[in-house]
Amino acid sequence: MKKMKAALINSTIITSAILASTPLFAQTTTTTTTETATSTQQAAPYGDNPNIFKVLTQKAQTAVQNTAERVDHAAQKGITKVKPKVENAWEETKDFASEKSVIAIEKTQNTAVKVNKKLNETKDGLIGSPKDQPAPIVSHPLSQSSTGVESAPVQQILPNQIQPVQDNGSTKL
Repeated sequence: MKKMKAALINSTIITSAILASTPLFAQTTTTTTTETATSTQQAAPYGDNPNIFKVLTQKAQTAVQNTAERVDHAAQKGITKVKPKVENAWEETKDFASEKSVIAIEKTQNTAVKVNKKLNETKDGLIGSPKDQPAPIVSHPLSQSSTGVESAPVQQILPNQIQPVQDNGSTKL
């Protein structure tokens, strides 16, 4: 029994000591945690004990951001240098295009006039001009060959007149 009482007293003393020192540990831990948290936030944004992949990701992200900012800055400088030249070239291109379009319109109109003239000449040559007399109609008997024969003048037929049919004597079917 004495051993149990002694064990109980010892456990009570140890428990009292732990409970009494807890506020001291808590206060000390809080200050060190605050100090560590502020220094960690400034030093590494990925935490106290980070995974290697988190560290690499953070560093890669920072490098990419810095590169993007440098590229943007260089692009802005390039744009300011090139912009006047591009605007000048654009104005010259518009002027050149308008001049060429005027020339093209003139050439198109001249070509259209020439094509119409040639078309009328060709039409007059094939069909005949409405101002010209109609071509004479040459008539031969069916038994006579039309090649190598001189043409004979044809009588004008009036619409009210009936022309007699000539009979050459033989009809071959």
